[in-house]
Amino acid sequence: MAFLGYFKLASKNLVAILPLFLWRQMTLVTMDNMLSDAGDIERFTIFTIYYLSVAIFTIISSIISEKSSKNLCIRIWIILTVIASLVLFIPERMSCYIIYSLLSGLSFGFGLPLCLTYFANNTTTENRGRIGAITFFLTSLTFVPAAVIIRIFGLYVSSVLLIIFMIFIFILFSKITMKELNKTKAAVNFSSIINKPFLFYFISSSMFWFIDQLGGPILQQFLNKTFGREFRDLLLSIETVMTAFSTLIAGFLIDFYGRKKVLIYGFVTLGIAYAIAGVAAFSPLSWYIFSIVNGTALGFFIIVFVLTIWGDLSSWREQGKYYAIGSLPFSLSSIVREAVTTTNLLVIPINATFSFASFFLFLAVIPLMYAPETLPEKIIRQRELKRYIEKAKKIREKYEKQKEN
Repeated sequence: MAFLGYFKLASKNLVAILPLFLWRQMTLVTMDNMLSDAGDIERFTIFTIYYLSVAIFTIISSIISEKSSKNLCIRIWIILTVIASLVLFIPERMSCYIIYSLLSGLSFGFGLPLCLTYFANNTTTENRGRIGAITFFLTSLTFVPAAVIIRIFGLYVSSVLLIIFMIFIFILFSKITMKELNKTKAAVNFSSIINKPFLFYFISSSMFWFIDQLGGPILQQFLNKTFGREFRDLLLSIETVMTAFSTLIAGFLIDFYGRKKVLIYGFVTLGIAYAIAGVAAFSPLSWYIFSIVNGTALGFFIIVFVLTIWGDLSSWREQGKYYAIGSLPFSLSSIVREAVTTTNLLVIPINATFSFASFFLFLAVIPLMYAPETLPEKIIRQRELKRYIEKAKKIREKYEKQKEN
């Protein structure tokens, strides 16, 4: 029954989270298809424009939404998405790709603070992890069908379907009463957000995203050359499945044990996995272990660093800007991935790269040691006590049955 309640709350947040991340996924698949025959420089330029526009417009959106009606901001977000989709009907040329990547980045960047603020307002600190996990898991189930639709029907049909979908979302979103719509928000300076608790989590978040994006292309290139494309694709499939299902586990763990403890264990475990892969780089077993651990950790960090922690740290007046700044490493680190792919960094030995990554993952634990736990201590103790009482009841029942026999 409890899970059904969480599912109901998650379905309410799907109206914001699903179109936001589905749009991002479809954009990346579309750009990847468009640039399949492009050179490295062209590809790097297009993707850099996209990720930079996401980062810049995320900040701008958090400022605009503070001073404007949320309904107006939602309209702007939907209009930008529709316009970006219509660009695909222009005859294919590099200028078209640039415009598409720019508008798509503006659209995703503009919608990100709006949608995540809506999510934060419709959850509490006590259930944000679980609701976020279920919401993101349901959203991720649409990624594969979306990619299949693009490959089967092509970019034009997919664009039309996406436009229809976004208009439907606009109508649905507009009819939902959001808590902040009737509230007058006082302006919040970015300087008030940059406090110690935020910085501790922000530094750890930045280190993870940049290490993950730096090691990704180097890892894929190494696996492709050493073990072949099939083995590489198998590991990517394992990692993707582990990420999808670990998001569900992560949400329940961080709502029970707290964000800080789970993050620390996640960084330590991931650091050990990187170290094993770096030392035994030519052993297939080490890569199976690494894929399982890395996929699991990625699911945990997505739930904490994308959906949960910034909502925990902020009040209702500050949520947009917290999510805007907190999401910057997630966006900007992707530029690092494209830069690594198009430069000679791919020739760096895998053991040296992963040893370097392992070292910095362990360093990422240090800020977390000083970060405050955002899940109230009272909630953690109550849940631990409830678990202890339930365990004691089971032991008592078992003892009484043995006594009767």
